[in-house]
Amino acid sequence: MKLWKKLLLYFVSLAGMSFTCMIIVLACGGEVDPYDYYTSFFHSDVQEKKGHDAFNFSYFKFTYTDDEPESEAEINSAEWAAYMGGRVKPVDVKKIMYGIDSAGKGSVLRYLEQDLPAADSLAANPFLRSLKEPAHSAAGKYYQFALQAEKLGETSYDYWNPEPRDTSGLKDAAGMALQSAISENDQFLKLRYFYQAQKLNHYAGNYEDAKNIYDQHIAKISSKSHVKGWSLALKAGEERRLNDTIRAAYLFSKVFGEYPERRIQAYRNYHYIEAPFSDVLKLAQNEKEKANLYAIKSFANSDIEMESLKQVYDLAPASPMVGVLLIREINKLEQYYLTPSLANNSDEAYSNAPKPQISSPLASSSPAKWLLRAGIAFLLTGAIILRLNHRKWQNKPGGKVAAGSLGLLGIVALGWFTAGYLKKKTVADKPVPEGSFFVSIPDSIRSRNEDHIEKLKLFCSNLSKEAKYPEPQLGTLVNAYLCFMQNKPDEGLSALANLDGKTLSGKMADQKQVVNLLLSAQRLKKVQNVDETALLPSLQWLDEKADKGRKHPASSYPEKPEQYNWFAITARNFYTYVLSPAYLRQGDTTKAALALLKAKNGDAPDYSGYMDEQLPDFWFKYLHPEHLSQIIGWKKKAQPDAYLAFLTTGLRDVNADKLYELLGTSLLREHRYSEAATAFQQIADKKLRSAPYNGKSYYDDKNMQGDPFYASVNDYPKNYSGKSYTKLTFAEKMAALENQLKKEPQNADVLFQLATGLYSTSMHGNSWGLISYSWSVYDFGRKAMYYYDGDYVKASLAKQYYLKARELSSDPEFKARCTFMAAKCEQKGKEAPSLTDVDYDTYDKQWKVFMAGLKQNVYFNEMQQYKNTAFYRKAINECSYLSDFIGKNNR
Repeated sequence: MKLWKKLLLYFVSLAGMSFTCMIIVLACGGEVDPYDYYTSFFHSDVQEKKGHDAFNFSYFKFTYTDDEPESEAEINSAEWAAYMGGRVKPVDVKKIMYGIDSAGKGSVLRYLEQDLPAADSLAANPFLRSLKEPAHSAAGKYYQFALQAEKLGETSYDYWNPEPRDTSGLKDAAGMALQSAISENDQFLKLRYFYQAQKLNHYAGNYEDAKNIYDQHIAKISSKSHVKGWSLALKAGEERRLNDTIRAAYLFSKVFGEYPERRIQAYRNYHYIEAPFSDVLKLAQNEKEKANLYAIKSFANSDIEMESLKQVYDLAPASPMVGVLLIREINKLEQYYLTPSLANNSDEAYSNAPKPQISSPLASSSPAKWLLRAGIAFLLTGAIILRLNHRKWQNKPGGKVAAGSLGLLGIVALGWFTAGYLKKKTVADKPVPEGSFFVSIPDSIRSRNEDHIEKLKLFCSNLSKEAKYPEPQLGTLVNAYLCFMQNKPDEGLSALANLDGKTLSGKMADQKQVVNLLLSAQRLKKVQNVDETALLPSLQWLDEKADKGRKHPASSYPEKPEQYNWFAITARNFYTYVLSPAYLRQGDTTKAALALLKAKNGDAPDYSGYMDEQLPDFWFKYLHPEHLSQIIGWKKKAQPDAYLAFLTTGLRDVNADKLYELLGTSLLREHRYSEAATAFQQIADKKLRSAPYNGKSYYDDKNMQGDPFYASVNDYPKNYSGKSYTKLTFAEKMAALENQLKKEPQNADVLFQLATGLYSTSMHGNSWGLISYSWSVYDFGRKAMYYYDGDYVKASLAKQYYLKARELSSDPEFKARCTFMAAKCEQKGKEAPSLTDVDYDTYDKQWKVFMAGLKQNVYFNEMQQYKNTAFYRKAINECSYLSDFIGKNNR
């Protein structure tokens, strides 16, 4: 097999393994957090009245929570306590009915039936003791029956020893319950006996008889007891079993509306039946029932829509379902519209931020000081000649010409120096055009969602104006937030001002603070000191709210939404998607980095090894030496400015050694090797300073780095033999080579070593970890995203050095090596197609063209000049690209 085929097979296998590992990680790793997977600032729990929180929006869950709004046990216990009289409390009833196991229930049954003593823990219970009193003997008799019936209804299915439910016993017990109900005069107990008769028939599969008990008896009892709701739920199930799915769905909607302890169960059963909505709607007997049906329909719809919201509001404007449906639409817009609009913390977005220019050892980035000295000397000399010409030389024309010429040369030299100085002063951060921190999204998405926003704003205006809804301020608050989504901060702040002086609930007032912060930040075209001072109180308030509950592990998420601190999520999103992009937009990368640190994302990259401070990924890829130097200075010295002191609070937990390591790495990326060595020498931790790779070796393998000054013919497999360098020793070696080159500018060997040192830090080299904190097979041929990709991906500067070294040498062997290494660099400069941009067929065609282009290399053609060298023979035997090129062009 030819070597190029082996390399291609190696690459494809590596890519396949990476893809397979990714699939395994996705399959075996944690699933999407159903409560925190899109960018949200509007809390779903702002309403004062609860009861429908289970239907808040989450695309990944059928119901937001699995817990019923109210407890059936609490409701039933309260009903029994009221029936038994003042001595019995609901907690006493709940202890006996719901708080004991099967053994305890057996003890209770023996106590009631045989007058045997109850367990010590139950003996003093007021409810249990009351059941033995003559005044409540009928209640005691009913409870005995209920316990016995409960045992009949239980079933524990064992795959190896299946025991079917005792349907015969259930039917007999149902008959007994029915007779007891008919003969019972106490309406409280009568209803419960009928419920037992219906339930026992239901469990026995006797659906027709169960339904008849409800229709003939339970439906006619006038009672507000929730037992009627439980019977209604059974009746709905019986209608479904008897194939009247439309009536069954309608009855479940009644349970949904009237009995919160069975609301989620009824909701699920309604949708499980899948009855036609229009047919079910025809059975609704009043506006409240119709409103429930429209709400049930909309709660299951994950797409944006207005019709159900309008219908529920028109039919039942005071219902809390109006607020839930409205906030659902806001959360949907956050997922489908706001989140893509705020996709401003991606590599693509960060890469468009201002960048400093990268220096090259061949061309100093500093303006030459001799220009300053020469300029001053020319001007002084010209002035002296002009003075002498005026006093002693009788204003001779030659003197004027000489003085003018020298003055002009002086001005040119000083101008040249000044231009270079200003260029150096401004390379660190160049402001980008002012504008929104929203990114561009497709017109189809924009038009659809913006049309929906306008409809919602009109609805919210009516909601506030008509004041039929108990919390009409919600409409104003939503309207202001929708203005934020539309990038209309002035309009939003004007709308929000309408709430000034109004009485708001605690959560509504908090939400107003959040919306006000968003709009205030959005209005700023450029964040200046006065703006930061104005934002500070709101940011301090938000951080105080967030810090109260940021306790759950960063590696997992809570199982239930009530375990979240929504203000922690709001703070994270604000710093990540609003404040940081605002700073990046104006070119203040340092404050953008601090804002991301404040976000406390918990997204420290695993590949950073020692980086245990949860530094944002942004810091490892985008911070330049100027930024890190400023950050280190701010960490060392307390800031007198209140806002800056607030923004830098996250630095307290960041180890200074890690900052110096980052600073040194960023200096390596910019080829400022002497400064990099100085930075690494500032690291107090000797173990960290001498670590071969970012604090610990890649994959914990100390052999994953080779000699960066060894040039091999093939990149793969990587050569990890030879002397290993730390970042410090590499910086010192490169600095020494630079100094030697200044003294010996014609030394081709020094240039070759510099070039090889640079090439080795590319993704294809054996020492990539000296400038990058990560390596991926997907880095191959990708477009440049990070400021050090000129070296890491494209090896562009190494190519220049190899060519310069070739130019300075007269040795054919050396020139052949330089040419071949330039050819390798030339290959790295080619950009591979991306599967994310095109369909697979197009990608496949583009990939074939790309692979073919790797062999069409101008320097391969130049290699033929050195076909008599030993290196040429070695390269053509080992490099398949070169041999294929030569073979094809010699046919």
